[in-house]
Amino acid sequence: MYQDINLTIDNKIALIEINRPEVLNAIRVQTYQDLIAAFKEADASDDVNVIVLTGAGGKFTAGNDLSDLVAGDDIRQDVMDGVSGIFTTLSRVKKPIIAAVEKVAVGIGTTILLHCDMAFAGANTRFRLPFANLGVSPEGASSMLLTESVGPKIANELLLTGRFFDGSEAEKWNIINKATEDGQALEAAMSVAQDLVKQPLASLITTKQLLNVGNSEVIEEVVTDELEAFSLLLQSEDTQARINHLVNSSK
Repeated sequence: MYQDINLTIDNKIALIEINRPEVLNAIRVQTYQDLIAAFKEADASDDVNVIVLTGAGGKFTAGNDLSDLVAGDDIRQDVMDGVSGIFTTLSRVKKPIIAAVEKVAVGIGTTILLHCDMAFAGANTRFRLPFANLGVSPEGASSMLLTESVGPKIANELLLTGRFFDGSEAEKWNIINKATEDGQALEAAMSVAQDLVKQPLASLITTKQLLNVGNSEVIEEVVTDELEAFSLLLQSEDTQARINHLVNSSK
């Protein structure tokens, strides 16, 4: 059913695994479509109480597949629709979402964590928000949610410089719950998931709803505003040249 992800359901836990390890699980249009469908399927299933998100091959994701951003207008619009769709979907998921992150979490690989209820990452995971470096703007409501999580000064630093940071910094700034030993993030996430499935589902859903009351509409509005800015910047010659250079140098 799914091309770019694996979805398995066992003991009330849905495990969604991004499955493009040959390209560091970079997210293309098909991946967005698969992720949106998988989250909706898991959230609607009577066999699922908790959702865990991870990446295949011991890696999380290198972010958006850059080749899509320098493709034709139709593909670029599909990317924008995918980004909008995944964050809108995540803001509406009723059940708890836990992320397990290893090795690399770039761009959406970091911003998606701001939409998860909990996250665990290997200590040496390399996080990065390289939007300014690419010549675009933040996405996923990160201009709001990152500031809420880490504070304005650190948010400015991470979004304006696009520098790498590791699991210990991500833990200190509340982007993740805990930095684990490398290779142990999924084990930590599954352990918490197994604890959560012991709780009544109605209580989990109600508690999550109360914790996030009013956030869904605001997040969707910010996601839309950011994507409008992102799309405009993406069309500029400088941005296209920057991304083309990165795509060509990676071949």
